[in-house]
Amino acid sequence: MPTIHTDLPAVVLDCQDYGESDKIITFFCEDIGKLSGIAKGAHRSKKRFVNKLELFSFLLITYSRSTPGSLAVINDADLINSFITIRSSQSRYQAASVLREFILLATSEQLGDDNLLKLILWALHAIDKGSKHEIVIVQFLVKLFDCIGYRPDFSQCQGCGAIYKKKASAVFSPQASGLICASCISGGGYSGRQLSPGTIQMIAATQHQRLDKLSRVKLSDVILREALDSLYRYSRYIFHRDIQSWKTFLGGQ
Repeated sequence: MPTIHTDLPAVVLDCQDYGESDKIITFFCEDIGKLSGIAKGAHRSKKRFVNKLELFSFLLITYSRSTPGSLAVINDADLINSFITIRSSQSRYQAASVLREFILLATSEQLGDDNLLKLILWALHAIDKGSKHEIVIVQFLVKLFDCIGYRPDFSQCQGCGAIYKKKASAVFSPQASGLICASCISGGGYSGRQLSPGTIQMIAATQHQRLDKLSRVKLSDVILREALDSLYRYSRYIFHRDIQSWKTFLGGQ
């Protein structure tokens, strides 16, 4: 007897055609995390799925499983927010695609994290309403690394343990997952990206800031460039691969 789950909040991360009439959908869901399922007859549906299974849509889904671990069957979906502005704007779509690629890389099936769902929805809302995309992506990545257990340390040198002093420059080392002071850099053994004091303080502040306060933040172009570059390098180190959507995102700004 299939187990049925109803009214599960979910964001569409991927949608692939399967045969002539079906689709395989990947969601990030409340409580259970990433979920893949088949929407049977989605191409023919004129009620259950019409205009609902687009990328980035926020839904309430009903799904069933015949046995634990089997492919879920998506029975129904109610649209909460289509984030239509994202799909009608190239720059917004490119920014949301970066978010999407990171979530697909960073998460596994059936490992729930409600803080991560809140982060995804916060970022989609910010992009949809026209917040500066580069700032949203910087803030999203800082928070994402925290959620998945790769929070870099911006409070002290990862080489000698010296507490970071404001107004001092330092190097961000992906391999060390944090800052390296000038003394340790000169001693050899470490490499990374030089960061200005403003960038270091901004990332550290973002780590501790609530999501609903982040929209007030304004960043200079210098800080944005340093933050985007250092976080991108860190992501490549963590995931051991390039981020395909990154070049298109930066090229479209």
